[in-house]
Amino acid sequence: MNTSRSKVLRTIRWVSWGLIAVLSTVLAVLWAQVRFSTEAEAKPYATPFQLTDQNGATVTERELLGKPSAWFYGFTHCPDVCPTALAEMAQVLKELGPEADKLRVVFVSVDPARDTPAILKDYVAYFDERIVALTGEERQLQQMTKARYIFYKKVGDGDSYEMDHTAGIQLVRADGRFFGTLDSHENADVKLQKVRRLIGE
Repeated sequence: MNTSRSKVLRTIRWVSWGLIAVLSTVLAVLWAQVRFSTEAEAKPYATPFQLTDQNGATVTERELLGKPSAWFYGFTHCPDVCPTALAEMAQVLKELGPEADKLRVVFVSVDPARDTPAILKDYVAYFDERIVALTGEERQLQQMTKARYIFYKKVGDGDSYEMDHTAGIQLVRADGRFFGTLDSHENADVKLQKVRRLIGE
């Protein structure tokens, strides 16, 4: 009788300790996620850079503050991802109507060898002339993209090479803080809602 009771008590004790351990782990993970989210939100996205826009003018991060912005990194020879993303952002600007003036869309080329300011000007104008296009020397681009957690890499040789790169669109608050992303798998309505929240802050 006492032996059976002891076994039950031991089982209850072990189960209790197991639940406490699991609960502690869950709480630790949740706390880490909240902390990471808070730190990412507080960290300025508008890290320093100096690039050239499609009109040949020098542009720094300070000149692109003051209104919310949407950033996409790609290249003009991109066969599908880049033109799709820019077409979607052009549609967002159209859907916003007069409120589109509250949003700045920026396209940064990660292929400076081929994407000159003149080429970028014609390229973005095809989608929407309000889109700002930027390029620069390889060193400038590497410094900027590394600070903003953007990946890109040249794939292949010769003139027909591709650029592997981050495909998401990054949303940034007017003061330069990170807001969120537009994922390529999200539908148009979700993307538009996110942008409306961004410019409505």
